[in-house]
Amino acid sequence: MLFQPPVFETIFRIPVTHRLMIEGSRSRGGPADGVCWFHTEYDVRGEPVARYETYDETDETGRARCGWRRYDADGCLVAAYEIPMRWSRLVQTTSSRREAETALQDPATSLRPVPKPRDRQEKVAEGMAA
Repeated sequence: MLFQPPVFETIFRIPVTHRLMIEGSRSRGGPADGVCWFHTEYDVRGEPVARYETYDETDETGRARCGWRRYDADGCLVAAYEIPMRWSRLVQTTSSRREAETALQDPATSLRPVPKPRDRQEKVAEGMAA
C-alpha cells in the first residue's frame, strides 16, 4: 500500500483564504524511523502567519507516535498535539481518512460534541413557547 500523508489543511484548520505551502520533508530509517513535514501558512496578503512541523515516527525506544507543532510568525511554539500511534494505524482504526485527520486535530476543539441542527418546526415551536 502506498503511504498517503494526511491532508494538512484539515488537521491545522487552515482558513480557505490562506495557503499552506510545504517547505520540505525529511525521512529516516533504523531503530528510530519516520517522516517529518514542514509547512508555512500564508494569509491573503501572502505574509507568513504560522509554521508547522508534522511527524509520523517510531522513536528510539520503539514508541509509535504522530503529531504536530505550530509556531507563530516569530518562531514561538504556540500549539502542539501528539497521539500514541503511527498515521497508518490511525487511518486503520477510524472509518475514513477524514475522520483520522480530524482525530489528529487538537482534541480540545475537535472532540467537542456538535449540536444537532434544529429543523424549522423545532424553531417555530420554540418561538411559540416563549
